[in-house]
Amino acid sequence: MSRDKGRPDPRRAGASDRDYYLYARKRAAQARARARLERREFDPAPPSDEDWTVPDEDNDGLHRIRRPTPVGDSLGDFLDRRGWGERLRAATAWNRWPDMVGADLAARCEPVRLAGGTLVVRAESQVWATQLRYMLPQLRARVEEVLGPGSVRDIRVVVGTLEGRTEPESE
Repeated sequence: MSRDKGRPDPRRAGASDRDYYLYARKRAAQARARARLERREFDPAPPSDEDWTVPDEDNDGLHRIRRPTPVGDSLGDFLDRRGWGERLRAATAWNRWPDMVGADLAARCEPVRLAGGTLVVRAESQVWATQLRYMLPQLRARVEEVLGPGSVRDIRVVVGTLEGRTEPESE
């Protein structure tokens, strides 16, 4: 003990005396964190064969996780949450248009947009628009096959100048 104010002399105190309180506080905080984690992750039901479990990193127990999903389903959900699903379907409709309607008809009409479940198709003349209207049931079935069920609820046909496709070759 030093002579001033009754405090121990820090030069003479051992490392365990100096750091005892600091480490005691750290140990108590870690114990509280472990207890919080155990309370949050506690599940009284034993795991069944259908549950997916992995070893827990913080203790010796098991941690339940969600069942894995196919990547395509997860990606589709992600695209729909971001609002990109319809834009992706519209791009697919544009790229696969000759597959959906055939080469002859694809040279005379084009998809304009897909918005709100309505596919708008532009035909170069009233004659081709009428032809498309006669083919709407087959076109709807083919669109459902390519873009997925429920992606297109309605198909509208308009007449106008084609903008995105090349002109058909003259014979």
